[in-house]
Amino acid sequence: MGWTFERRDKKAETNAEYFASKFDSRYKIIAHGTVEGVFYAAVRDQTTSEVTAYVALTRWTRDPEYNFGYKDMDENCLPGDHKAPKSVLNALTPTTHEDALAWRAHCRRHHAQRDFLRQHLKPGTRVRLTHTLFFTDGTRTDTFTYTRRGRGHGFLAIGRSRCRIPNWRDNVAALIAPDHKETLTPVGQHADQTPAPSPRPQETAPATA
Repeated sequence: MGWTFERRDKKAETNAEYFASKFDSRYKIIAHGTVEGVFYAAVRDQTTSEVTAYVALTRWTRDPEYNFGYKDMDENCLPGDHKAPKSVLNALTPTTHEDALAWRAHCRRHHAQRDFLRQHLKPGTRVRLTHTLFFTDGTRTDTFTYTRRGRGHGFLAIGRSRCRIPNWRDNVAALIAPDHKETLTPVGQHADQTPAPSPRPQETAPATA
């Protein structure tokens, strides 16, 4: 399904209220959350009590008449976005649909990865990604050092050069100890599966002192 654009008052309703109006009375949103512009919801079929996931990409524009757009699908379509809140995942009822099971597993792995990194990733830790990256200065590597300045967001670096790597946390395969021993992350433990494609970094930016 393609994108649908229409006029929406940004302050009049929440995403949950807006998308609830798209369903008939048979369906009810019982858990929801918006992550990085993607609306996730657990939707109950009132006639069967089955709860499935609904995913909608959203986009605001400057068009005065068609200022809001969305592209929606259910979990059986194997959505490419898989950062559904845990509250949504926990509300879903069991399914046997292969694509829905794969999507749910991908979401669970996303949360397991983030939980693991929050607990174990410390400044100065070396990390190995699931794939080798190529930089404009000719560097090619899959190993970086995690760095954080003050209370700001952490980033990966090569020496003193900060690397621009979108969504790098989703692709950390292992943490490397000083003795070179690797501890696999949840993503690393599933390295036999094809990793999600990642945007290629544009360049390395020298770190400032």
